[in-house]
Amino acid sequence: MPTDGDEGLSQTELLRLDYQQTTDLLRTLTDVRFKLLALVPTLSGTAIAILGHPSSAAELLGVGLLGLTATLGILLYELRNTELSEYGTHRAQQLEARLGLPSIDGGTRAGGLFSERPSRTLRLFGLAPVDRDRGLTLVYGAALAGWTYLVVWGAAHALGLGHARQVGGAIGVAFGLLVLVELGRIHQLPQSHSIPAGATPEPPAVAADR
Repeated sequence: MPTDGDEGLSQTELLRLDYQQTTDLLRTLTDVRFKLLALVPTLSGTAIAILGHPSSAAELLGVGLLGLTATLGILLYELRNTELSEYGTHRAQQLEARLGLPSIDGGTRAGGLFSERPSRTLRLFGLAPVDRDRGLTLVYGAALAGWTYLVVWGAAHALGLGHARQVGGAIGVAFGLLVLVELGRIHQLPQSHSIPAGATPEPPAVAADR
């Protein structure tokens, strides 16, 4: 954001500074996202593999609840990062237009890295559209399903119910599918790029750390 020391800058220089800060924020959000995508499935898969043999109810419940809570927290953080990323992309597009960046197509319309992003035309096996949101949905749906499996298995084991592991697996799969549906619904909601009236804008550097 411009500071008191930026009063001597021209409008174009201010736009360039804003664009640099916006792209830095988007780069930070992308870096955080890739790190989380590497961490979440690795931890959940390792825990399920280690506890895959018959374990005590306390062990299953303790590890499962810890992993489930942590993964839900990371998912909430990721959803907020997605909002910030959508806003940052929209802001970058508007700044590219104001800066008059040329189009690679050679036309008269404004161009730029964010204004000329490729359309989503790829489909996995010719069916599922390839995009970031669906990838995130699959990763978090599978991770939460795994942690739920451990929690329910441990709870059923503690209560002495028969087929505790099978019950945990069934409920884990059901919860994972529920997460897939809910995240799909959230990602289809229209994005708001405006700041509510009376709200104080968050500086990009602060927003990236939240």
